[in-house]
Amino acid sequence: MIEVIYIIFMMLFLFGITIFVHEWGHFIVAKKCGLVIETFSIGMGPALWKKEIGGIVYKIGAFPIGGYVSLPQLDPSGMEKMQGNNGDGDRTTMPDISPWKKIAVALAGPICNIIFAVLIGLIVWKADIPKNIALVGNVETNSVAYAKGLQPADQIIAVNGNPIKSWYDAQVETLLGGGEDHIITLTILSGAGTRDIEIQANDPKKGGYLLEGVSEAIPCVLGQVTPGSPAAAAQIEPNDIVKVFGGTPVADWIHFTELVQLYPDQAVSMTVLREETLIELWVTPKYNEVDQRSRIGVSLGGTRALPWSLSGSPIDQIKSDASSIFRLLKALTTKGEAKNAAGGLGGPVAIFTMIWVSLKMGIIPALGLIRFINITLAVINLLPLPVLDGGHICFALWEGITRRKVHPKVVAILINTFAILLISAMLFLSWRDVDRNWNVSRFFKKAPPVEAVE
Repeated sequence: MIEVIYIIFMMLFLFGITIFVHEWGHFIVAKKCGLVIETFSIGMGPALWKKEIGGIVYKIGAFPIGGYVSLPQLDPSGMEKMQGNNGDGDRTTMPDISPWKKIAVALAGPICNIIFAVLIGLIVWKADIPKNIALVGNVETNSVAYAKGLQPADQIIAVNGNPIKSWYDAQVETLLGGGEDHIITLTILSGAGTRDIEIQANDPKKGGYLLEGVSEAIPCVLGQVTPGSPAAAAQIEPNDIVKVFGGTPVADWIHFTELVQLYPDQAVSMTVLREETLIELWVTPKYNEVDQRSRIGVSLGGTRALPWSLSGSPIDQIKSDASSIFRLLKALTTKGEAKNAAGGLGGPVAIFTMIWVSLKMGIIPALGLIRFINITLAVINLLPLPVLDGGHICFALWEGITRRKVHPKVVAILINTFAILLISAMLFLSWRDVDRNWNVSRFFKKAPPVEAVE
């Protein structure tokens, strides 16, 4: 129960600080530029808490899906209906602000997200996350992939000609470019060089393995050692990396568990890497009659590399995050990829689910995800849509170039229209996320007619 409370608190805190950083950027630059600030809100909807200080209302909204800084000189009435009446002053008497100051205020939010992402990237960089490459683990001998020549320890370096760096990238390229039949071309790197394999993949939207009978390689880093177990007797330690078992080089964790089954109640040698030193140990797997498996008493350890838990410098991490986002945006506007790309989108429910999963694996994977969310927030907000920061930049550029303001009614209509579309999209994606996880749509489907049996 304590763990669940901790995870929920950290979910809200990590996502909330991302929103705070973005809105604080707008707030601090608006203050420096002399703009009137009516409200600084973290969260949307009715206020759970609010307080007025120096003429500015600070509040926390009931729904932790965003935030806003109410700036009437930047947005005279565009979001008033969405945010509520944020001030009592006469907006018609407020002094004009130069378009270049408006651009600075609009840019400040995304820039702060990028700076925050770089700082998180420094922490992730120092945490020594395992390199996340698309390495093949187990390949079932009766699978099509095995017949095509795919082997354990093969590395997938491209899908349909698009270079990839991780198993997640392979899933994304399969989703976007596999078509309705999910026929893909894999470029494989092995000891024999590179080669191409054309094969039918599983539907990534349904989850599961990328290819039937093929699993991702999981580094064989040992975790907890059970007291009194064969592993404890053999002096195996957490963070040992198994390299050889019974004279056979270990490909990954799954391969290791299969090798253990070959030596029930037999002493067998194993070589582990411990702090850059190879050590040979002897262990006797104990056969368990209940589950009919041999065990030595260890669990999988290490920090598994999630898609957003990248190795490399903060700049490399940011570049990879941005590339993933631009790849999705390109797919959404590309014929043949748009449908699959839209089908793979997730909403707030998916975001909180990913944060939950990351926190279950550790604070570093969670921070990697928050870095990715910050870069996503920065890129998305710079799109030239009226309701986003990029839309305000476009309005200000028009004013700066033509010396004429866009009419406030036009601004209001555009912003409210796109706000409704954005909120509708978020609600739809949230419903779809819930349905994917819990299949709630089955309660709304009509039961098939009962056929008479004679």
